[in-house]
Amino acid sequence: MKKNLCILLFISMLIISCSGSQNIGEPDKIPVRNLKERINQNSSIIETLEASGNISFDSPEQSGTGWIDLKIKKPDTVFVKIGGPFGVSIANVLITRKNFIYYNVQENKAITGPSSDINIGAILRIKITFDELINGFTAGFKFDENADDSLNADSEKNFYVLNVNGPNGKQKYLIEPAKYTIKKYNYLDNDNTTLVEVYYSNYQEEESAGKYVNFPTTIKIKNPAKKQTVYVDYINMELNKTDLTFKVRIPKSAKVIKWE
Repeated sequence: MKKNLCILLFISMLIISCSGSQNIGEPDKIPVRNLKERINQNSSIIETLEASGNISFDSPEQSGTGWIDLKIKKPDTVFVKIGGPFGVSIANVLITRKNFIYYNVQENKAITGPSSDINIGAILRIKITFDELINGFTAGFKFDENADDSLNADSEKNFYVLNVNGPNGKQKYLIEPAKYTIKKYNYLDNDNTTLVEVYYSNYQEEESAGKYVNFPTTIKIKNPAKKQTVYVDYINMELNKTDLTFKVRIPKSAKVIKWE
């Protein structure tokens, strides 16, 4: 009888330990409101970004690698300069919330027009909105309050999950639970098809005016439907410079095309 009792106790301990081990690594419960506040605090520190590093892109049409110089001023200006091997200039792009200027150095051709989703996607070779562009390069997302923010945040694969529903789809964020940084961002349409995926990794702690922010140095942006991927690895960066200038110079000899 004692032997049977010992066996039962041993089995019970195994069951309890195994069931408990399934929750190892799961983040602590936290109201959605508190989670949003922590992310917003981190994002609000970043007002401008000047960075440079390696960039590569891959699509069925073409692939390549190069160098990127980036300047961003929230909430309305993005400047991108792309260079190829051996310091060869390829293109300069200035995008504001209203308009853009794209200058192809090698072809001596400039394109201007409104900053629509279609136009931005055409010049950057990946379908993306202006807000996704500026937020994606800075990992600086800001979340508004909702009525159900008092509920606890969901979790998935040891990350917090934030879902933001809109008229045209859903935005899904995976949040690292220790420092409240964005691990992955998905934009899905109403059919639950992923339109854009952004992955962030290699976070570093950066200081600005006595405040510290965790910033990703590696970013991967994907358009799964079109099999388009852009990789960015920041090597140099500086936050919150106040003297950033944004200008694309178009030679008089350049061919200028205006898009609607």
